Amino acid sequence: MRRRKSVLVAVALLAAWLGLTRRSDAEEGSAPRYVIESIEIRGNTKTRDYVIRRALLVRPGERLSVDDPRFELSRFHVLSLGFFSEVRLRLEKGSVRGKVVLVIEVVERGTIVLTELFLGTSEATRAWGGLGVAENNFLGRGIRLEGAFVLGSDPEVERGKVQQSYRIYASKRRLGTTPFSLAASFLYVDGSDFFRRSGAESTSDPADFLSIRYRRIGGTIGTGFDLARYTRLYLDYRGESIESDVPSGAVRVTPSGAGEPIQFGISKGSSILSLIALSLERDTRSDPVLPQRGHIFAVATELSSGLLGSSYDYVKFMARYDHFFPVRWGHIISLQLRGGVVFGQAPFFERFFIGDWNDLVPGRALGLNFSTLPSRDIFGTSIDSKRYEEIALRTSVEYIIPWFRGGRFAYGGDFFFNVGLILLTSRAELRLRDRPLSASIPIDLTLDAGLRLDTRIGIFKFSIGNGLGRIPF
Repeated sequence: MRRRKSVLVAVALLAAWLGLTRRSDAEEGSAPRYVIESIEIRGNTKTRDYVIRRALLVRPGERLSVDDPRFELSRFHVLSLGFFSEVRLRLEKGSVRGKVVLVIEVVERGTIVLTELFLGTSEATRAWGGLGVAENNFLGRGIRLEGAFVLGSDPEVERGKVQQSYRIYASKRRLGTTPFSLAASFLYVDGSDFFRRSGAESTSDPADFLSIRYRRIGGTIGTGFDLARYTRLYLDYRGESIESDVPSGAVRVTPSGAGEPIQFGISKGSSILSLIALSLERDTRSDPVLPQRGHIFAVATELSSGLLGSSYDYVKFMARYDHFFPVRWGHIISLQLRGGVVFGQAPFFERFFIGDWNDLVPGRALGLNFSTLPSRDIFGTSIDSKRYEEIALRTSVEYIIPWFRGGRFAYGGDFFFNVGLILLTSRAELRLRDRPLSASIPIDLTLDAGLRLDTRIGIFKFSIGNGLGRIPF
């Protein structure tokens, strides 16, 4: 009897809970619903109305409740266009009872912005610099046009050569009334890269490196479309013609005096790179520049094959996840994870470069590497020998302190501190069983701190990582 009574009590509690659930659903269903009579857009002096309307998930004639998630999602879509610093939605009375006017109020931001600013020096390259400029909303039609260049003096190991790279990019978020976007780019790279031929791994003396010359000419064309509320899919094709002057029989002399062939990771003479790329992105961040909550998740796959006319056969996988959540005092913590792996024989510039993963090492500028500085190897794991590798992983935590929002020239600013670990290695090294764990899994510390500014002329980052990356220690 006691067991039967317990069962009856459990059933009664379950029924009560289900009853409460149904009552809550009914209450939600009883929220006032209105017919969207029309949509008015205010505050746009440059951007055409139809560019904003196409980003909305709400249409005239639809009957919606005031708490419908499509309102907030429409605001996010308009904000993510990148043309506005503020987007507000509100409802006004319509012509008759039960009808409303949806008002979209926007504050346009500067659309001619600096996208890149390169300036540096290193032991290997006396100076390099460059600039990138974009018009994010050409003629108010949602067309993005961008151009960038970088020039570098000749490497210390190769006199009389100027390094240079140029990129042109154009995109349109939506093609007519279709959900598809279109993007195309052109790239020209004429430069050098460095491969160690002598000396200890921890040194950055240019005399210990062999500089090879190479040229890349090509471009991309691709499209994308929305799969779900926050999710977008992209498909791209990239093709490049490559020329290199890789020397035959080049040997590296190790500190022990032994010699081993230098693996350049690029075909000698002429070659072709032809690949297709598929990527998926889910972005729920509250702001695309200075987010305070939400996350961004992205995965991408690149396939290069002889079936596409390529001289290189490989598959490349990449993934990224950033999560932002507010904590006390209005501060923000961001958890960040990035990783990638390459299977096959990819050219060196398609592998993972240490400077692109470690904030304390100069990164590449428009595809050009100007430095011989290795990773710091703070933990003594032999990561200082890694430059272009097949496997990369970075995990980090960033603490963000919002400074201000809503300025006329500077729309917002955040102070930040980022600390993390990076891993860079090859699949062959991971398979070695006769080496200590610290040698087969090279990790290092990366950190950065500074200020991010979202301004009318671009997004700027002032950080100590840029300075420390140019100090050999």
